Amino acid sequence: MGMDIPSGGQVTDRDWDAFMHEVIDDHFDGYTVTDVDGVWKGTHEHTKCVSICTHKHEYVLAVAKAYKELFKQDSVAIQQLEPMQFV
Repeated sequence: MGMDIPSGGQVTDRDWDAFMHEVIDDHFDGYTVTDVDGVWKGTHEHTKCVSICTHKHEYVLAVAKAYKELFKQDSVAIQQLEPMQFV
């Protein structure tokens, strides 16, 4: 989730914390947030990568759509992977 707002400005740490507590926490009991360097349309930006193990794809979509709308993003990427297995 990119921290740059396309129309100008950035998602602040305070904005991000509120989004986590009010939106992500409302949908998921556990998840991991990693700070990464994202690239959108050739421009690097501070990005939050949220990793969630779930079968509830509709919740993932709800969180992504909420972020996109709230912070006026062009898009929010979602990557689905096969569940982790232990041997």
